[in-house]
Amino acid sequence: MSLKVNAARAPRRGTVRRGAVPPGVVHPRRRARVLLLGTLLVLSLFAAQLVRLQGLDAASVSAAAINSRLEVQAIPAARGTITDVDGAELAVSVERKRVVADPTLLDDFGVQDDDDEVDPQDIEAAADAVSETTGADRGKVLEALLEPLGTKYTILAREVTPQQWQDLRTRKVPGVTAETIMRREYPLGEASAPLVGWMGAGEMPAGGVELVRDEPLTGAPGEAVFEVGALGERISTGLYREDPAVPGQDMRLSIDADLQWYAYDAVRTRVKEAGALSGYATVIDVRTGRVAALASYPSFDPADAEQTAAGMRNAAVEDVYEPGSTSKLITAAAAIEEGLVEIDTPVEVPVRLVRHGTTFKDAEEHPVEHLTLAGVLAKSSNMGTILFGEKLSDDALYDWMTKFGLGEWTGIGLPGESKGLLPEPSTWSGTTHYTLTYGQGVSSTLLQQASVFQTVANGGVRIKPSIFAGSTDGDGRYHEEPVPAGTRVISEETADTLTKIMEQVPTAMGTAPAAAIDGYHVAGKTSTASRINPSTGTYAGGGVTSSFMGFAPAGDPRYVVAVAIQRPTRISEYGGVIAGPVFRDIMRFALQDAGIAPATTPPDEVPITYDPEKQAPGKARGVTLGDIAIKDEGTP
Repeated sequence: MSLKVNAARAPRRGTVRRGAVPPGVVHPRRRARVLLLGTLLVLSLFAAQLVRLQGLDAASVSAAAINSRLEVQAIPAARGTITDVDGAELAVSVERKRVVADPTLLDDFGVQDDDDEVDPQDIEAAADAVSETTGADRGKVLEALLEPLGTKYTILAREVTPQQWQDLRTRKVPGVTAETIMRREYPLGEASAPLVGWMGAGEMPAGGVELVRDEPLTGAPGEAVFEVGALGERISTGLYREDPAVPGQDMRLSIDADLQWYAYDAVRTRVKEAGALSGYATVIDVRTGRVAALASYPSFDPADAEQTAAGMRNAAVEDVYEPGSTSKLITAAAAIEEGLVEIDTPVEVPVRLVRHGTTFKDAEEHPVEHLTLAGVLAKSSNMGTILFGEKLSDDALYDWMTKFGLGEWTGIGLPGESKGLLPEPSTWSGTTHYTLTYGQGVSSTLLQQASVFQTVANGGVRIKPSIFAGSTDGDGRYHEEPVPAGTRVISEETADTLTKIMEQVPTAMGTAPAAAIDGYHVAGKTSTASRINPSTGTYAGGGVTSSFMGFAPAGDPRYVVAVAIQRPTRISEYGGVIAGPVFRDIMRFALQDAGIAPATTPPDEVPITYDPEKQAPGKARGVTLGDIAIKDEGTP
């Protein structure tokens, strides 16, 4: 049987059957499957990445996003408060805001435009907002925003109150933020500036208590971390973390704020009335040595950091001057302690006194006077002091001056304090001993001289002056500063004798009746000392230092008050006239403020003069020291 082939269905040589793939060509289905597999692979990678981002790395991605919006800002620490003995603020830190801006963000504020550059009209609108809410000068604010263009940080207002900043925030000025700063304020201002000190450039302490107690007063700054928006504004609902600042320790001084102000005002008034160069006053608690007031004029505004350092001094502890007659107290104390004189020892004071070729005289001309030791001090006779002081050896006089604290630092610990100048005996000239007996040729500060009077008032026990009463630690516990230990310098009997003598000074018989205080017994001493002219180094043209120092109540002393006025040119030169009334006013305020009752009995009377006709033969002239008479070497 033969097979027949259908010619119509038989494939022709060289043709491709329908559905067949030519040799060398990838079948479309296979290609589609490859593309599908590739697409699925890519999608799976995207899915895996999405799973990783949304799952495994969600926290890190979120953190990265937050970190890009975080801002770290330092939190300044409040400096410790300095207070007076009753807690009244003398120096305190208050929070203030420094307004700053990124001017490049201001194109969305005020007048809108499509430019990328900051439109000046937008900046003017921002300047208006800042000026109106903070009180800052609009011109300066505008200048800060425009110069230089493109800056990302500029200060618009260096110091505004928190309330002013809140008012500005409501204006929603883009790019305008605030930094927290601490501002130091001094409620007593210039009255306590030399003592308390001030903060200088860079908020660094530049004097007074601020400087010497800087370490405990300085706190530790903190840190705040928060989210900000695209325009630099803080996101109130965003992340916020804070490490709080630790404030510094509070310092309590022995100063009485009311007394400090009163003393400063009294000195300032007198300096102006007398046409003087300067003046200072101090008040010391006799029993503790603690300073209740330490004032000087001219002073300065502690809030004005632009002043020159030369005018920002504590003259009461830095200025040295020849104390003059207030130093006669040391000579008298030494002579009494060494048994050379007593309260009624007769002293014949000549018209002139020649020693080592030099003629000495008293401030006022007088005939020969017959005074007791008490009279010599009450009338402040230079020649009379020489006559009993020359019986002390050079070494003895020098030693007694050092015992009373001359030539050494007081120990108060204030910056810039001078220890004065007390020359050693080996350097003395032929007349040095004589001038030292009445307070010329030695230089000291007001505080050193006041310490001499504190020693006598405290029954002969010297307590170094101090200014610090205590401090508060980080836990709020108050720690009292111990009262320095006292050192006996003279006996109680000698101190009592000197007190009785000095009670005669603020009387009609003495040199300072203007220093008397009604109802109170006052013991004190005047001085009118020649003053060195710093431009020539001589006394010519230097004027005088007029001072009065003393204590009250004389029978049971509570306070020492020392006042010195430099180079008065009006009213008078004499210490009793110039400084005596200032002493009176300050002491009266201190006594009445402390509630100290007036005296009920009159002061003891001591002999000021003697009758030469009633003196034993051979004891009428000179200073009678037992059986030895010191003779005048001649009267020109």
